[in-house]
Amino acid sequence: MAIQARVLLIEDHADVADLYQLKLQLEGYRVAVARTGAAGLALANSLLPDLILLDLHLPEMDGLDLLARLRAQDETRGTPVVVITEDENPELMTAAEELGTSGYIIKALTLPKRLAEVVSSALTQREQTASLGADRQAS
Repeated sequence: MAIQARVLLIEDHADVADLYQLKLQLEGYRVAVARTGAAGLALANSLLPDLILLDLHLPEMDGLDLLARLRAQDETRGTPVVVITEDENPELMTAAEELGTSGYIIKALTLPKRLAEVVSSALTQREQTASLGADRQAS
């Protein structure tokens, strides 16, 4: 049996977190939830998830600061991060992209099914990148 991918959802709104967590669990993912930026950073460091879903507007530490910290650490630098937010601000989108996100999702425009598809796609892309890197090292 294949090992289930671990997803860390960092979302401060309980109803949104519960909905996304349930959908992802039904799709076969192991999901951990953090409700603050600081808790998200701590869980990212202890769990080393396969993918992080990150809200930008969080208590204690905003999402962009958290993303910058994740990218500065060897253990989490390559972890795919998909931003999930209500904020359609082009500057935030650009800043998140510059920090190396794997996607930017507007919550109000995204059904849970679509979120699960984005997670699957980001994880597949991560596996392909890792496989390509392993092939290059073997050569």
